[in-house]
Amino acid sequence: MSRQQILDTLRAGLAAAPLVVPAPPARPASLPMGADAWARLAEVLAPLDVRLRLAATPAEAAQHVADIARERAATSYTRWDDMPPGLDMDDALAGLSRVSDLGGGCCHALAHVDLGLTFAHAALIDSGSLVLVAGRGRPRAASLLPPTHVCLVPRSALAPDVSALPGLLRGHADTAGLPPSCLNLVTGPSSTADIELVLVRGVHGPGALDVVGLDWDI
Repeated sequence: MSRQQILDTLRAGLAAAPLVVPAPPARPASLPMGADAWARLAEVLAPLDVRLRLAATPAEAAQHVADIARERAATSYTRWDDMPPGLDMDDALAGLSRVSDLGGGCCHALAHVDLGLTFAHAALIDSGSLVLVAGRGRPRAASLLPPTHVCLVPRSALAPDVSALPGLLRGHADTAGLPPSCLNLVTGPSSTADIELVLVRGVHGPGALDVVGLDWDI
């Protein structure tokens, strides 16, 4: 059969049974943000084996981070450089060695660090996903390689769902209007069930995720 015959056959078939694409169902309206936002986020995170610890002050947040490091038996950590203002996490983790000069060997260095400390640019309440925007001083590997990931969530970062992402990307565009080089959505610890549907954590990333909510204006 020639190429023309094949094309003619396809056109005849399409003419006899035109493709009809039904309209997608209406997207449910986003739940409004309210005083119960933290409770709703905690409820969504719980089945993911993620505990939300709420802090009302910087000192309380620092204590939560120190407690997590002790519970996870961490002896070393790395953190993003531009943490939320007023938080001295180096004091909170004074007993641990900090890996900060990553240079060109970032991945090799972080492969031996126990705990990575970041903060969320958004926390999506409907799914529990934490949105992390990589950039200068915010290496993406800090949330991917250490076996324990601790993420600080400012109250201003709480968002109902993924509809918040376009505005977030626009807000982090560079002077040329280009979006950030990487945006990670972290939904619980790294998990896989590829082999015989047996759930295994920590194969492709951190096996533990801890969240500290910063319940004050930043």
